[in-house]
Amino acid sequence: MESFITLKSQRGINPDTQNLVAEPTKRVMQIFRNLKRFAEESNTNIKEVVRLVVFVADMARDRPIVNKTQKELWGDDGPFPCRTIVEVDYLGDDFIEIDFTLRVPAIDSAPLKFLSPEGSFSPTGTWSLGLKSDDCVFVSGMRGINPADNKLVIGEAPRARQALENLKLIINSVGFNFSQAISIVIYVTEERFLEMVEMLIKKYWENKPLPLMEVHIVTSLNDNDIIEIESTFSR
Repeated sequence: MESFITLKSQRGINPDTQNLVAEPTKRVMQIFRNLKRFAEESNTNIKEVVRLVVFVADMARDRPIVNKTQKELWGDDGPFPCRTIVEVDYLGDDFIEIDFTLRVPAIDSAPLKFLSPEGSFSPTGTWSLGLKSDDCVFVSGMRGINPADNKLVIGEAPRARQALENLKLIINSVGFNFSQAISIVIYVTEERFLEMVEMLIKKYWENKPLPLMEVHIVTSLNDNDIIEIESTFSR
């Protein structure tokens, strides 16, 4: 049976010196090198990463570094793991931390299936919309992007609704539904958006019991967005 390992708050620390790598691009690469070493010691590999949650100090400056590093490791065209990237103001002397979820496949596990169903929008960086393992579906942080033009929907409530529609399309494409969610993580840039998002989530769940739900109020999201919803599902 497959299993999963979560690594929290990974930083670009050189294991030989126990110091942060100084140059920004090399620091980000060091995070992934540390991950690769850990994965190999855990009888898996970096291609079994199912999710990255990236916390940066400056979205405009740091996101391109992450994209470039991922292309070096996964190739220009991927396929890439799921990803959420947010800007926060609590990283102290660092500018990036990454949480990883890594699969340790069973002997008879099927390869990870990367999801891009018909009618979905195109990812805006080095990440996949979703992926399916043997028993789980992981979905990247969904935003209110209109698949028709790959642009953010105008209006707060319509945008949040579109994010949930995008999520629904991805999970339905592999036979999953909202009742199989085991985790939802909501990222908003202002606390006032939470009530609206929570009301919409309850509507999409048809007032059935909700899964574990985590909320983060962040400094910024990509494209100066206001809402992002990350989720995990299991049979």
